[in-house]
Amino acid sequence: MNATSPDTPLGGELNRFLVLFDKLVREGTQWIEKTPEKSLDWTPPSDSGIHFGTRLRHASIKALFVHMAIADNVWSKSLRDCAPGDTVPLPRDMNFFHATMDGNFVKNTQALHDETMDVMKGLTPETLGKQIVFAGDKSTWTAMGFLWGIWGHRSYHLGNLDMLVRIQVGDAPDFFSFGGGQMA
Repeated sequence: MNATSPDTPLGGELNRFLVLFDKLVREGTQWIEKTPEKSLDWTPPSDSGIHFGTRLRHASIKALFVHMAIADNVWSKSLRDCAPGDTVPLPRDMNFFHATMDGNFVKNTQALHDETMDVMKGLTPETLGKQIVFAGDKSTWTAMGFLWGIWGHRSYHLGNLDMLVRIQVGDAPDFFSFGGGQMA
């Protein structure tokens, strides 16, 4: 049975998550559309107060946008494929990152998002209820809980994008616009 069925205990929660997550990702593209191409690779000065950790050294608008899509994809597939108690990895495949950055990166990230949504929609109730460990801090989650962690990761970096776009462009899209339509 598919977990998106309203007859499953987690069906309602997963359906709410899917609506909110899809809207967040699709609306987030507005930050990229608002940014002139010449500003997409700009990187803010990096010092002890402005950094994104060791895995993301070139924290440009474009790099953050691609990072979010890759993390969503890697983590959703890991949730689908891992056994209970397994560790969900950090997204460290730099070949995947560079392939997504090459060419039309917006189109590449949209294709990744579509694939990610298909994976998430196919999660079973058993999968959503299993316990996993996150490699980042060794914390334990249910798979459904970790989906909300994916939401939080993307939201966090959307705030970073908002700041970078405002520095480069002067104005950023309204986060709560969501383009109308039914929300969760």
